[in-house]
Amino acid sequence: MHTILWRRLDGAGHDACRWQREGGGWSLEGMAVFEAEGVAAALSYRLDCGPDWASRNARVAGWIGARRFDLRLGRQADGRWRIDGCPDAALDGLLDIDLGFTPATNTNAIRRMGLGLRAEAETVAVWLDTEDWKVKRLPQSYSRSDEQSYLYASPQHGYRATLLVDGFGAVVRYPGLWHACAPA
Repeated sequence: MHTILWRRLDGAGHDACRWQREGGGWSLEGMAVFEAEGVAAALSYRLDCGPDWASRNARVAGWIGARRFDLRLGRQADGRWRIDGCPDAALDGLLDIDLGFTPATNTNAIRRMGLGLRAEAETVAVWLDTEDWKVKRLPQSYSRSDEQSYLYASPQHGYRATLLVDGFGAVVRYPGLWHACAPA
């Protein structure tokens, strides 16, 4: 088991997460409390990955101000995705889930890709956009600089930064967004 507590840097908030081996794969679960849209938000999340760290499903539940929030994502064995039980062909074939309100889900992509030193990869994630709370495609790239550094880019947002990770692959520094305040 691996645990971490992050402090949000671009606003008020914290996120606590733990990863553990489970059922031949990995699970991560956590709770994020933060300010969103000018109101308090509390979201619990759980994501299940296969032994190769490819995302299988996720659930996010909680509230954003007065609004209840409940989302279920699932990838079928043939690679097709469902959002709250409804198919979404635009996501078919994607391997990673990126929950936009937590740095926890960068770990599954980092672990799945298993990049060697100075290796790089482009990927597209099933992404929960916190601007409108809808699920979309998100192109991303990772380039491994050294044992604990990845140059991460999200071209859609014009974001490019070096993510620092611990020995497990969990992000401990996400410039401008998150910083670990209590690693495992």
